[in-house]
Amino acid sequence: MIIHQCFRTQFAALPSLVRSVPDGDAVRAGVLVDFMGELTTALHYHHVGEDEAMWPLLLERLDGDTSNILEMEEQHERIGELIDRALAQASAFRTSARDHRGELLAATLAELSIALNEHLDEEEAVALPLVEELLSVEEWAHIAEIGHASIPKDRMLVILGYILLSASPPQREFFLAQSPLMARIVWKLMGRRTFEADYRRVYGHPPTG
Repeated sequence: MIIHQCFRTQFAALPSLVRSVPDGDAVRAGVLVDFMGELTTALHYHHVGEDEAMWPLLLERLDGDTSNILEMEEQHERIGELIDRALAQASAFRTSARDHRGELLAATLAELSIALNEHLDEEEAVALPLVEELLSVEEWAHIAEIGHASIPKDRMLVILGYILLSASPPQREFFLAQSPLMARIVWKLMGRRTFEADYRRVYGHPPTG
């Protein structure tokens, strides 16, 4: 899934970004805490969609062992705990921007990235083939919509940019082809520039790829 690639890439980058903040630079710390908050919110609602509308249907329709599904539900809980810890540490880091606060946050974010990758690996290997077999197109679209609803309208083009950045050229072409015509036009006219400005704000350099 393209959105999974985006989550993998951005969460993997967060520990180094946090550790790169100069000691006491609260402005830079605030930029990264805001970015982290946006990512964790998107991930939370991505998981809400699965918790509310995917796991129950798979458990209901799966004829056989359901232990993998139950395990992935538990992984959501573990990831949620790490997100809560990271958000608490991020609040302290934003206030002081001290190195020791940043290191605590970076360590939690590294742990979160590992847990997330393990979960996504299992979801892609086990759950998504079951989704294709047992869920309708409409049910899958509903799950995705729950996640999309968490994105503020004024950030949609930026989030689209991060998603496309993590995708391969064929994936980008396919993803945009599935988007409404107006969305594709807006992306070409202003979306790319809006995203690139946000990327420079977060990473300190233009996006590559």
